[in-house]
Amino acid sequence: MSCWLQYAAVRVLPFMAADAVDEVIHWVASRLRSQRWIWLLPLAVLYAMMHWPYGRIVHVIAGVVAAGVLAWAIKRPGNALIVLVCFLPLQAIGFGFLLRLHVPAQILRPAGGIKDVLAAGILLSALHALHVGRTRLGKESQLDAIDKVLLLYVAVVTFYLIFPHLFTLFPVTNRWSVRLLAWRADCGYVLLFFAVRHAPIPATARRRFIQVLIALTGLTVILGFYQWIRPQSWSNLILMSGRQVQYQLNVLGIDPATVGRNLGYLTNLSLLRVASVFISPFDMADFLLIPLAIAVERIARDYRSRGSYVLGAGILAVLFASRVRADALAAVIIAVVAMLPTPNRPVAARLRLLAAILVATAIIVPSLGGTRFVNAEGGAKSNQGHISEIAGGLKQMTRNPLGLGIGNVAGVGDRFVLAANRQGGFTVDNAVLQVGNELGFQAMLPWLLMVFLIWRGLGRAARRPDPFAGGIRLAFLAIFVAGMYHHVFLSFAVAWILWSAVGLALHVDSGSGGPELDYSAGNIDELDAPAADRN
Repeated sequence: MSCWLQYAAVRVLPFMAADAVDEVIHWVASRLRSQRWIWLLPLAVLYAMMHWPYGRIVHVIAGVVAAGVLAWAIKRPGNALIVLVCFLPLQAIGFGFLLRLHVPAQILRPAGGIKDVLAAGILLSALHALHVGRTRLGKESQLDAIDKVLLLYVAVVTFYLIFPHLFTLFPVTNRWSVRLLAWRADCGYVLLFFAVRHAPIPATARRRFIQVLIALTGLTVILGFYQWIRPQSWSNLILMSGRQVQYQLNVLGIDPATVGRNLGYLTNLSLLRVASVFISPFDMADFLLIPLAIAVERIARDYRSRGSYVLGAGILAVLFASRVRADALAAVIIAVVAMLPTPNRPVAARLRLLAAILVATAIIVPSLGGTRFVNAEGGAKSNQGHISEIAGGLKQMTRNPLGLGIGNVAGVGDRFVLAANRQGGFTVDNAVLQVGNELGFQAMLPWLLMVFLIWRGLGRAARRPDPFAGGIRLAFLAIFVAGMYHHVFLSFAVAWILWSAVGLALHVDSGSGGPELDYSAGNIDELDAPAADRN
């Protein structure tokens, strides 16, 4: 029975879902093209105003906007990915300023779902591409080992979502919305990777992805320097002008104690830890590892761009100011791995990289005294905390091998009273144990196998002359190293951007069956056209 369920999860269900999605898309498209539905809009609005409580009209408008964004994202998955990457890092700080401009919280709260709508549109576009590849091009084996293990992991987490009390004796919330938030945190980045990997995203979209990533990095570094130089002014800008406290309380619905912890890095100026637009120094440092890895890989492959050196230097300076030791260790690992000889890394380029590393070391090492990097500023106490939490996570795995239940860890647990009525749930600062403690061995094992297969796939992709895959491989390794000491996959701004980049590096052209074509718009209608029409 278990073998049959596994076969259905990884071989049958994806194509059944793709067929159903394709039929729905074509049915809706045919009805919308007739435009007869327009005359039903006044009646629908009147019905909603008469039968729904006051304020629900906001949800009606949000639903209409979401439907439009979803339709656009399905048609233009490449452009939708670019918008998603721009939205993720700037949502919190941007919505805070919108709140100051008197945009109601009742509008900002559903507006945060734009990222989910964009991701869903890319996923539907990928399912449509899989359907086209199977039904029109005769491609039966479109899912490889990575996809199958990924879908198995998603199936396990979904089972926990639907039947939360089946495998655990710990209290699990009965609120569907809370469990769905936990499911989104656990499966969102995985499904986005699957979507980006199989959606008809053109090569031009990948170039724009890199450009947007570099632009966001520049903004993060510049504002990080500003916070470093004028911390009081930055704190006033975010807390007073940006209304960040009110945003987290009234829009996100977070309790005051958790809000105080989230914004503590802005108020504790005596121990300054730069966080820039991410508000959390951990999220900022994790994000900066991605462009740092790309810049280092470009240098190692003899792409003689001064911008790579400038960008890398700025990132290292802001990483130092963040005082996040795990990411500093990950940055060192990036440099060491990039120095390893490969056919795409000439000796002269690696020598230039070594010279740059020596210069950076000469500047940074004398500044380490009295910092968290040498166990000052509370670093020693933090070390003991990490050791005790990891030891507790290992013990928890032996006591509860099936997991504590969906949402009973950090993340959703920080916002709701879970895990035996303890605020914050069961917290362990380790990205691997977090999966096992919440969902058990049956979810952690396919998750680890998926990570291993992705790492091996990135290794094969890194052999290409293009440095993008090699840089993303370094970034994937670096963030995984940082994940040994804190949660790197619970932040949408970090996890979704990283796994989108991995999806681009391992992109599969599911629709056309040939080499990736450079459609400027990334329109999925190109998949429906005959090959002769595309030439």
